[in-house]
Amino acid sequence: MEKHDVAIIGGGIAGLTLAKFLAEQGIDFVLLEEHNGFFKKACGEGITRFVGGYDFFDLYESHAGIEKSIDETNIYTKYGVLRLYMPVLMTDKEKIESELARQAIKRGADIRMNEKVAKIEKGENFILHPQNIEAKLLVGADGLFSITRKFLGLKKLRYAVAVEGLSNEIELDVDKIHVEMKKNVVKYGYSWFFPKKNEWNIGIGSLKLNEFKKAFNKFKMKYNVKKWKAGYVPVSKPVKPYGKNVILLGDAASQTIASVGAGNMPSMICARIAADAIKKFAIHDFRDIDTKEYEKALHNITKMLKQEHNLAFLMYFVIRNEYIIHKLLKKFIEQASQYYKKLERGEN
Repeated sequence: MEKHDVAIIGGGIAGLTLAKFLAEQGIDFVLLEEHNGFFKKACGEGITRFVGGYDFFDLYESHAGIEKSIDETNIYTKYGVLRLYMPVLMTDKEKIESELARQAIKRGADIRMNEKVAKIEKGENFILHPQNIEAKLLVGADGLFSITRKFLGLKKLRYAVAVEGLSNEIELDVDKIHVEMKKNVVKYGYSWFFPKKNEWNIGIGSLKLNEFKKAFNKFKMKYNVKKWKAGYVPVSKPVKPYGKNVILLGDAASQTIASVGAGNMPSMICARIAADAIKKFAIHDFRDIDTKEYEKALHNITKMLKQEHNLAFLMYFVIRNEYIIHKLLKKFIEQASQYYKKLERGEN
């Protein structure tokens, strides 16, 4: 039987960020990723630089995979264009995840690819099958359909469906992000056009599968994309992120900004917080694990994510009138733009 203090299931951006910080602290762990490569989930590849008082570069500690920085997003509604000032980093997501893995391995991390965990058994500790690995603490960073969350007996998450692909034929301002929030484009969702270094990441998503299918059938006929990548994005309120000697991280805990389906920065922030909690457990050789401390430390970020969820619910399910939605978005965008401009000026 192979034994470790910590086992991380999932090698996406959440699990890899945690691995980097645990390796930095010299904590014994193993990370198991079911795929044989990185960036398997559909993603617009844009990362909001500042979230909840955190700066992406402080967490990432590199510029590898960063293609460009964009400050303005044009949001198109039926009633006009709304301009959001918010620094977004356009990335090569595969390079971002590969860089996180490189940093973690350089610091001593044990990352194993093509290792799908099929079963979790609980005795004195956790045993993962078929790997036959025993761990004192289990971290589920294993996405929307998390086997770890299922093991804890938690309910399934609500999710949106989205596709993305790369195109060289978009005729829009390359110095801005473009988002369509129009019901004649897609109901209960939006389409996006993110300018990368030499091409565009474009896509469309919806909270309702039938509306997604109808919208995507029109969308793919309009834009030339060689290959579409589909995926699911959790849009539930953040769930209880722990169980006895178990931590949930990233999509597995619905730690996403539901209004726009953004999970990269929240996942990295929560991974940083999880690493600090695990460090405290390690001091006592994992004999006195209180995973509720992790939830307490998440309070501020969880509060923000719940507020974003409430905004998404209001915008997509409560308010039907597109003009009222336009006015609501305008107010939200004005407040957000002021906040990010203050950050840029160094104001609190």
